[in-house]
Amino acid sequence: MGETKNKISSTQLAFFTIQTAIGEGALTLPFGLHAISSGDGWISLLLAGITTQIIIVLIWGICRRYPELTLMDILPKLVGKLLGRVVSVLFIAYFTALASIVLLNYTRIISSWIFPTTPRWVIMALMMLTTFYLAKESLRMIVRFEVLLSSIFVILLGLVMFPLFKGNVLYLLPIGISGSGSIIKGIENAAIAMAGFELMFVIYPQIQSKDRTVLKTMMLSYVIITLFYLIIVISCFVFFSPKEMDIVPEPVLYMLKAVSFRFFERTDLIFLSFWVPIVMTSIANYVFFAATSIQKLLKVNQPTLVTFIVVMVCWLLVLMPSDVLQMETINKWFSKATLIMIYGFPILLFAVSVWKHRKNKTVVE
Repeated sequence: MGETKNKISSTQLAFFTIQTAIGEGALTLPFGLHAISSGDGWISLLLAGITTQIIIVLIWGICRRYPELTLMDILPKLVGKLLGRVVSVLFIAYFTALASIVLLNYTRIISSWIFPTTPRWVIMALMMLTTFYLAKESLRMIVRFEVLLSSIFVILLGLVMFPLFKGNVLYLLPIGISGSGSIIKGIENAAIAMAGFELMFVIYPQIQSKDRTVLKTMMLSYVIITLFYLIIVISCFVFFSPKEMDIVPEPVLYMLKAVSFRFFERTDLIFLSFWVPIVMTSIANYVFFAATSIQKLLKVNQPTLVTFIVVMVCWLLVLMPSDVLQMETINKWFSKATLIMIYGFPILLFAVSVWKHRKNKTVVE
């Protein structure tokens, strides 16, 4: 009974997935896609959404064979104890680094748009203090909070869609002008923004629903995530001309800044105010994944202490870059590492699990 109380439903899983995947990347994604695929960036985004669905199926295929185990428990069974520990450490480093990267990029945006004179370390400290308060709780408590917070997405979507009706759809034409090579290259940028589906590796045993329901929930969640990003990208693409998109690093905020209402101005600041808790939950989820994985790997049961250590590591990592050039270099290298972790490893692990399954089946026969 106690184990059931700590598990989450498929509906809660959907909200948790959406909160994990949608973070600070949405603010810069249109610029990144346009830099690579021009006006066809929305096609790259759709293709990334389809690719993500395939990887979700592969991760689900691994997890359903070990329904009571997390990734830290599965890896020794698939690749052996030594290699399993190495890969486990890589995933923990990935979760910690991803939380740090999200914090780094969002702090830069907050500093430049809202608090230009406030020291960066103060903003980071406040964000990580809130993150620690949430991430140290159980998965069920975290998910309940994020379900309540999800209503904010309706407000944000409304703010982003309003400029859509003031744009010029002709900016999207002609379709395919950037070429298939650029469209395919843009998939990388979009796929990184959608990272989050790897959460199945960590929380699968804590989901109440049956395996096929979990798969349907994850796939539906990523349909919603893809559509959310698609609305943001198309809104920016039709609001700004192609030449303007080349020089606007945070097009979402510049677009909202150009829109005002009678009862309030600076729509961009309103958007950022609502966006803060969304980003905070994304960071908290990755801190939770890292802390949970560390506890599994080291076989300790001290969530508060381990979470505090992960939070401090994230904060210290984010303090290291001193200028924008260093931030861009870190983002560039981490983007490549992210693709390996969310695409490369799941494909490889799925292939190994299929081979192991067939080998065991042959031995039994």
